[in-house]
Order: sequence, then C-alpha cells, then structure tokens
Amino acid sequence: MKTEFEIIIVGAGLVGLTTALACAHSGAQVALLDRAEITGTTDGRASALSTTSLRLFENLGIDLSEKLQPIREMLVTEGTPDSPWRLRFEGDGDGGDLGALIENHALKSALAAKIEEIPEVRIFAPITVENFERIGESIRLRADGNDFTAKLLIAADGHNSLLRRKAGITVQRFDYDAESLVTTISHELPHDGLAWQRIIKGGALAILPLLDNRSQIVWSGPSTAIAAAVQLPEKDFLTLLSEKMGGYLGDMRLVAPRQSYPLRLQVADSFSNDRVALVGDAAHVIHPLAGQGLNLGLRDAAALADGVKTALSTGQDIGVISLLDYDLWRNADTRQFGLLTHLISEISGAKSGVFGHVRRLGMTLTNGSSILTSALAKRASGEGPELPALMQRY
Repeated sequence: MKTEFEIIIVGAGLVGLTTALACAHSGAQVALLDRAEITGTTDGRASALSTTSLRLFENLGIDLSEKLQPIREMLVTEGTPDSPWRLRFEGDGDGGDLGALIENHALKSALAAKIEEIPEVRIFAPITVENFERIGESIRLRADGNDFTAKLLIAADGHNSLLRRKAGITVQRFDYDAESLVTTISHELPHDGLAWQRIIKGGALAILPLLDNRSQIVWSGPSTAIAAAVQLPEKDFLTLLSEKMGGYLGDMRLVAPRQSYPLRLQVADSFSNDRVALVGDAAHVIHPLAGQGLNLGLRDAAALADGVKTALSTGQDIGVISLLDYDLWRNADTRQFGLLTHLISEISGAKSGVFGHVRRLGMTLTNGSSILTSALAKRASGEGPELPALMQRY
C-alpha cells in the first residue's frame, strides 16, 4: 500500500473533497482519509453556492447543472413578503448572479464521483487517524496502525478537529445558546426561485428554494424553542410553520426528517502552523444567517490550491510555499464574514428597542439604494479583486 504522498487531507466532507480535487488539479499527489465511507451521508441540509463557488466546480470539471436550483430573487423581511420592512435582491432572470441552492447529499455524490476518476487522489476510508508528528521536512501521520508521510497535512475534520488540537492551534468561540431546525417541505404553490428570510421573534426563518417544487426550511431560534418544534407531531409542526410563513407556498408536507444543529461562532487563531493547514469547519464556523459557511470553506480550498500550484511549478517545498499567504488571505476574509454574521444575528434577534429600530432603518436605507444592494450582493457572491485562480473565469 502506498503511504508516501505530497499532501494528506483528513476529512472527506464537502470541503475536504473539494480541497482534494483542487490540489490534484494543481498537480499534487493526494491521500484523502476519512473515518467513514465517503459516499455515505446523513446530512439533510442544502447549501447556497455563490457565483464564485459555482465557477470553482465548473473549473474542476464537475457538472452540477441538473442538481442546482437557481436563486432568482432574495428577500429579507420583518413580516410577510410584502412587508414595508424589507431588503430585496433581484437576479438577472437566470439566477446566475445570485448563486444557486444544492442539497448537500447531491453535491457530495458529485464530488465523490469525480474523486473516483482522479488518479492523483487515493482514498483511505473508513480509517481512524490517531496522531501525527513532524519529522524533518515531512509530516508522519498514523492511522489504523499505518504510517502515512507527506510534505503538507490539511485538516478538514470538522469543528472539533483532532488535527487542529494536535497542531496546537487554539480557537475563539462564542455559543449563541440557539439552534437551527432544518427540514425539507414540498408545497402547493411554486417558489419561483425566491430565497426568503423572515425575521421572527428570537431568530429567523429561511425558506430556500429547491428543485421539484420543494423548499428547505432553516428555522433559527432559542435552543428550547427549536427542541420543542422538533418534537411536535408532524401535523402540529406544519400548522405552526405555515403560521410563521404567513401561508406562503400554500399546503405543505414534510419530505425529510427534522434535524437540529447548535449555532456558534468559532474561528481558529491561526489557519496554519508548520506544515499543517486548516480548511472548512476546522478553521471556522459562522452563523448560518448569511448562508456563507460552505462558500468560505470552498475559498479555503481554492486558495490552498493556488499555493500548491506555485510550489510545484517552482520546485519548492509544498509544505512551506503553499502556506506563505494562506493564513493572512483566508483569516481576514473569514473574520470579516464572522463579524458580519454575528452582528446580523444579534440585530435580527431584537424584536423591539434600539436594535429593532436600527434593523428596520437599515433595511429601508439599503433597499432604497441600488449602490448598497449591489455592493452587498457582490460581497455575498465572493467576487473581489483577489480571487484564487480556480474561482476566476477561464
């Protein structure tokens, strides 16, 4: 069994799989390890992919066209869709400039299928990682009694990352004492590609369009309220949900289990440390209100691939050159979004008082300014002056 590689990646979630593909695209020999078979998932969530994330997958040769629901309009309101307290972003008609929704299991299936076609990536799963150590200019990782060596180790092993702890990287964490309830509904009326987020008492309710006249529900609120909603009989839950949606989409039925996820803001103090890099949730977890968590992780993958390509094309140490700009580049982007989502969550939770007035005033002013709405939409799309190569138009 081959155990010597240029890069070892631990964690075959959406970001880990994408990182493996991106690094292989840059010419690296990659070992991808996970504690479970990479084709299996119980993740019932969907993700909003920004335009730059869609471009990344296109440049990696992954066809998602049959799996995507374009976002044709985005709406944030306090009240029903016709509320005067609203913030609206309208797409170009095809939904290309506002991104698209994809179910996580469908995206993982497409990524796993592409991995199987790439000889530069070797999969080791299921396998349990035990520890790693630095030996000279290499990393030696032990998993299920086997030793793997590489110049660069990438931790994509989630918010409780073992590799992050072993690398001595600390995190800053804020728990919201809140959770998100996630489920999928089918409904009587068409959603027309509208992604609607309604600010409700104590949190927010997002209704995200999916294919086949379905929508994903993401209800964020106090932990006690979410726990109670998960346990409600299905008929009572749908009645409550319809009330919170103001009857939008007509009759509904559940087509997926209700799952809940704790909400937190967590950012690593460093995204790399001596031949070890963090990506995805191992590096950062942000509030889901802005729908940017996965997109941040995908930018991690693309940024690392840039460094890997530079190292390989110049014949330099991949474990050093790949990380020269990575920490600064990704840390700044993540902290900006982390702060933004934290402020949004705090303001959204205020039904009255100063924060409530600030929220309504901000919606009114922003919605009335095409410059502000355009700037916000561009920021959410991931577009900017310094994009990784795989997120640029070829």
